[in-house]
Amino acid sequence: MSESVNGFSPMARTKVTLGYIARNILENEYKPTEKGLTRCIGLEHLDPGSLKICRWSQITLEMSFTRRFYKGQILFGKRRAYQKKVALADFDGICSSDILVIEAKKENFVPELLPFIIQDDRFFEYAVGTSSGSLSPRTKWKYLADYEIWLPSIDEQRRSATTLWAAEDCIVKGERFIAVVERAKQVLLKEIFEKTLKHVPKYWEQISLSKCIIERSVGSQSPHKKTKYVGLEHFESGHNHLLGYGDSQKFESNCSVFEKGDVLYGKLRPYLDKAVISDFDGICTTEVIVLNANEKTTNEFLIYLLHSKKFVEWTSHRSYGTKMPRTSIDLIGRYIFSLPPLPEQLQIAAILTRCDETIAAARANVAAAKALKMKMINEMLGATTN
Repeated sequence: MSESVNGFSPMARTKVTLGYIARNILENEYKPTEKGLTRCIGLEHLDPGSLKICRWSQITLEMSFTRRFYKGQILFGKRRAYQKKVALADFDGICSSDILVIEAKKENFVPELLPFIIQDDRFFEYAVGTSSGSLSPRTKWKYLADYEIWLPSIDEQRRSATTLWAAEDCIVKGERFIAVVERAKQVLLKEIFEKTLKHVPKYWEQISLSKCIIERSVGSQSPHKKTKYVGLEHFESGHNHLLGYGDSQKFESNCSVFEKGDVLYGKLRPYLDKAVISDFDGICTTEVIVLNANEKTTNEFLIYLLHSKKFVEWTSHRSYGTKMPRTSIDLIGRYIFSLPPLPEQLQIAAILTRCDETIAAARANVAAAKALKMKMINEMLGATTN
């Protein structure tokens, strides 16, 4: 192959195995606190598609993890490799035995490139193919060490690493921005919906939710006239809009009718915080309550009330049923809250909506940056010689 890919020539590449450029570190530490270690990483702390570790647990005496890792080493989740969990440690610590600790060898290789080789989709496919076990499939280093890579020259490795780390830096900054806006939004929600009575303006009305909402109780039987079906699987916790919809003709059970602009509230497991404003007409599972605001408020204000931490906790504590806890229109109607005048509600909803729009746009940018980074990984590391 003679064409260059994004300025990177596929010529003069050498086929090597992962074991040739990297090693698995098997160092155990049985007294981590005495060595000044405080952080422990499990698989639940690794985010798919992200090299950044954003969460961890504090090391305790009861903890059974002993595998030690150092700053700069790579942590790869060997259990359920299809989850694509790999991160670059930026601190020393202890991790689960379901995590492989990998570090680069220095000879004829640029170590900064290794995280992206392991983050390559082809590597994950290989890891999944070498995994065994039905419920919790795991791979092993002895198999991963045989994974083949076509390495470019040292100069091209450096150029690739520089470009990919620049892309990763954009992703990390984007994710930090999202976190800042989300924190700001939560502060606003708390300030508006969790005020104690002595801090609420006197002109705000203390009112029950039942006096602010109207239930749309229209049923639909099979064959359903409306084509779009919404189940709880189409909700994302804490978000105002549906993820999608299904085909109503595939559902023979009785459903509820909703119209564009209606509030759809998931009454099953209310702690999951599922409430949206619909963007279309359709039918939904009867596990969803279809609501609208009356003249005292608006659906745009109501949706943020339903997502407020105080309301979610209140409904969760009063739900009925052990395995499948539910709430009802009557139960949520008993919720008492402080309602500002309509002009203030419109201002509050507008500010919170702008927060959501900013977060959505930033998430889209991060997703696009991640997709571009994976494309670059494929192009920079995927070309081979004929």
